[in-house]
Amino acid sequence: MAESTETNVWRDLLERWPKDMPHKGVIMTELNESIPFVGFAYDDNLMVVQRQTPDAIGARQAIIPFRAISYLKITAIVLPKTYTEFGFKGTMPKV
Repeated sequence: MAESTETNVWRDLLERWPKDMPHKGVIMTELNESIPFVGFAYDDNLMVVQRQTPDAIGARQAIIPFRAISYLKITAIVLPKTYTEFGFKGTMPKV
């Protein structure tokens, strides 16, 4: 089965994650569920995230297929130049 473009995009982004940037953020799923995380691992199709505190049913980890990810929020404070390490072009303002 061929991978979708979205799968490749998320895996590629995680592979370029800067070494000095904390693995902290929030995954937003296509079902509009927000999943905060403080660490992650991944393979070709899935991402497993570690939560700092358990969710309502007691889960500390969640395994998410890349195709279910709508977008990613980064909650760590990072320098604007960090995004160029991800491969983004352009400049971000210092805030």
